[in-house]
Amino acid sequence: MIKPRRRLAAARVIEEDSVAILVHGTYAGASEDVGTKWWQSGSGVVQQLKTRFPSSIDVAPVSKVFHWSGENSERARNKAAVELLQLMKLQEAQGKAYHLIGHSHGGSVIWNALKLATLHRNSLTRLRTWTTVGTPFLQHRSRSAWNPLNILGIVVGLFLLRPAYRAFKQVSIILWSAATGAREGLLLPLEGGTPGTTVLGSPILTFIKWTGVKVTETKEGIQVGSFDPNGNESLAAYLFASGEGIFLLTTAILAAYLFLNIGLICIRPAIESYRIRAEQRLEDLAFARFQARWLGIWSTDDEAINGLRATLDLAMSFVSKMEPRERVFLTDTFNLISSPIFWIFAPAYNVFVYPTFDRTVRSIVARSAQGNDRPTANIIDVTPSPVGQFRELAPSIPAELNEKILKCADEAARDIAPKLRRLLGQPSFTSGLAAFGKELSGNELVHTSYFDHPEVLDLIACNIAWGTSDDSLHASLVRCPASLAKWFVLAKSQLVSATHPPGSLPDIHVPKNAAA
Repeated sequence: MIKPRRRLAAARVIEEDSVAILVHGTYAGASEDVGTKWWQSGSGVVQQLKTRFPSSIDVAPVSKVFHWSGENSERARNKAAVELLQLMKLQEAQGKAYHLIGHSHGGSVIWNALKLATLHRNSLTRLRTWTTVGTPFLQHRSRSAWNPLNILGIVVGLFLLRPAYRAFKQVSIILWSAATGAREGLLLPLEGGTPGTTVLGSPILTFIKWTGVKVTETKEGIQVGSFDPNGNESLAAYLFASGEGIFLLTTAILAAYLFLNIGLICIRPAIESYRIRAEQRLEDLAFARFQARWLGIWSTDDEAINGLRATLDLAMSFVSKMEPRERVFLTDTFNLISSPIFWIFAPAYNVFVYPTFDRTVRSIVARSAQGNDRPTANIIDVTPSPVGQFRELAPSIPAELNEKILKCADEAARDIAPKLRRLLGQPSFTSGLAAFGKELSGNELVHTSYFDHPEVLDLIACNIAWGTSDDSLHASLVRCPASLAKWFVLAKSQLVSATHPPGSLPDIHVPKNAAA
């Protein structure tokens, strides 16, 4: 039985009105609040959860249905995390308790939101529990802060930001002179070296000369353009009404903009590298704060988790070596003329260029599959736990439940063959593929069929009940099969004991009258 001890929060003693917010995964979004998708209000899964949750908990009410793009990218998931955190802050401000349930990368969205909350020092005292189902947590790592590429990027970036600053400053001075009616020419000062002799200034002035614009070197600097300060034409009229003036002003702004962008492009990977390094410490802090309220539900046969792991060691080659072709077709005879080129360049290309080129293309393909669009970030592991080093705190679902889910998925997959045959028989592959996708139910994969199994819903209900009251938890455990209740108690006890001292939360035991 559950033995009450000193409580962490009053919510464990008295049930309170709260809401369960559901977060869908990749490619599972929809614009409607009400529908048949598991996370939409009124869906079959929502109705099943309502029968298992305490009566004080409302599941996915229309006003709390959470939407995000569902795109397979880190940018999309982080953007969704910001929006989810705003919804969580609203619940906090209203003093209303809430629970989070995420499937697939919906769990990643929740985890990113919790990291943001930790960064912004939001305690989220009203968050009772968060549950992830089939979530592949991507473990990012970056190169060292002192990596030569980072240092080189910063040096080159700062080198380019200086002329960008000077160019913007000079444009500002010229525009101010035009606005105030000053009678000054377009004189580039000599500070920092004559612009015409600097590494970056020389090609720009050469380009201007090439277009036929007058460029005159004087003791004070370099006079650009034919504007006469003593003439009848104002500087404003010259800059905005004459072709030459518009060209020079546009060239100056574009040059400054170009230097600024290239400089920031060089610096950005280094900044992102430092950020990812700092984020590792943030992950440890966030997990220590929220892990007791978490439950991870996942299968060892989950296709998304295993598929993403497979991208970590992608062995396929996408680039060919440089080798002379055998004479098979008539036109291959013409390639005999190119044979000396192969003899000269092929050895160097195959040894030095080919491996790097192939590795780069393979990395691009893997990053695309992973949805990893973070600069300089590499995914080194895919784990069922938010923090890789604590993967033992996320045991896979019981073997009998895993076998049941896998068996159901295999049975549903038997119907794929006829559907695939109809796809191949379509005159248009694109239209056939669209029709094929509509015919799939989602039951063919373990990853998309978790919610079809009552046992998974029971585990979610147990975690929700854990964050509600002792009586609710006892009722949820009694409803579960004994093996399932035992798994939940073990998993939850490990998560709680890792961060809370004995006695700070109630001990959890499998009820004697749990379902057989």
